[in-house]
Amino acid sequence: MAELLDSIPEAAREELETYLNEDLRGAIVTVTAPIVDEDGRIYFDEIALRLKNGREVVIGAEGRGKWPMLVLEVNTGRGWRNMSVAEDYAEELEELTAAPWHPEPDTLEEARL
Repeated sequence: MAELLDSIPEAAREELETYLNEDLRGAIVTVTAPIVDEDGRIYFDEIALRLKNGREVVIGAEGRGKWPMLVLEVNTGRGWRNMSVAEDYAEELEELTAAPWHPEPDTLEEARL
């Protein structure tokens, strides 16, 4: 996975982050599992959301480096898996990283029109 992330240009990653942000805004919380500690701190074991497009996702924590990061898991209909740009935003990724279009020599005249 790190190889894929390292190969995505920074501008494309920023645009993908915008898509993710838009997908999560307006999501509906469907499940929560709050835990209140004896000192009154509130934790969540699970937060599940339904995105605008109908996909179900779960927010969870995962150790990454010095501190935990939040990760998204998606319900595929056959089970849960970690969300990834390659699988869940493949069309957007392809569009953002596609080589610029250049007309073929026989279509140069058409391209000028």
